[in-house]
Amino acid sequence: MVLPQLITELPRDVRVVALGEDAHNVTEFYELKDRILRYLVERHGFTAFVMESGFAEGLGVDAWLRGSPGEVADIAREGITYRFGECAPMHRQLEWMRSRGTGFYGMDLPGSSTSPGPAVRAVADRMPGWDLGELLGLSELGGRTEAAVRFAALSPPERNRLRTGLRALAARSAGVADAVVRRAAASVAAFLAELEPVPAGSPYPRDAFMAETVRWVLEREERIVVSAHNAHVRRTPFEGRPMMGGLLHEALGSELAVIALTCGSGPVIRFVERSPRPFDWDVLLEEREPTGPGDPGAEYDALIHLDHATLIPGAFERLRAEFQEYR
Repeated sequence: MVLPQLITELPRDVRVVALGEDAHNVTEFYELKDRILRYLVERHGFTAFVMESGFAEGLGVDAWLRGSPGEVADIAREGITYRFGECAPMHRQLEWMRSRGTGFYGMDLPGSSTSPGPAVRAVADRMPGWDLGELLGLSELGGRTEAAVRFAALSPPERNRLRTGLRALAARSAGVADAVVRRAAASVAAFLAELEPVPAGSPYPRDAFMAETVRWVLEREERIVVSAHNAHVRRTPFEGRPMMGGLLHEALGSELAVIALTCGSGPVIRFVERSPRPFDWDVLLEEREPTGPGDPGAEYDALIHLDHATLIPGAFERLRAEFQEYR
């Protein structure tokens, strides 16, 4: 695969290269993003990789990249949410990043967007004088599916106690000097906002938080690679709502380059809702309808199309087992 001209002849004013993907858990997308990251680090002075993964959890990944002890598989499993770190391509990328001193940032909500616990823990770790014991206990809801099911099952008084505690934490953290604490608390506020109806035409709090976090990272890094789904990185609205890429486009203009990754054929994971209960889904493995390369249009600056792609080994089985456990 030849890298697109936008990468090999990257304009000097571009500080953010946003790489999308039309599906998660695709081996070739991991490998291609790793290749592009290495090229941009070596040839264009990029210094960090920002991923569609929890901000709070990513702090541990960055610490490991900068020399903290640990095994890469453990670091990736605990520090990269949505289970995106549970694969060999991600481990290889992290090992290379550690060898080059390249930083890592998560830009997403905590707990795979279902549990505020990791963000509350991050604040507690950095603010040892704060008594957060009760809130820590309330907010530790477990892993992605477990947390969604447990939150839905909370009684109204329990849910109100948790929300009140989280709102108080977000307000208390807003004025502290520690910028990491402020950003972790902002992820808690965005988590709460995602629980409420979002007016038509407004961005979802999750996309707004991711865009704000990318701008926060740019205060610390000169040039960065951002990795997320195509729907998040696109410049134009999706289903009538501005997405992260559109919000960044408004803020950064020509400093942003957006590249979509698509695939023409290969296996794809589909979800079929069984009931309104969170994650009560059937997980199906299907073949994509073959497609050719599309046009980047106004959504993206460039598009990389693969004729065929494969799933990360075990990704389908892990998802199916996770959702069936709480059925």
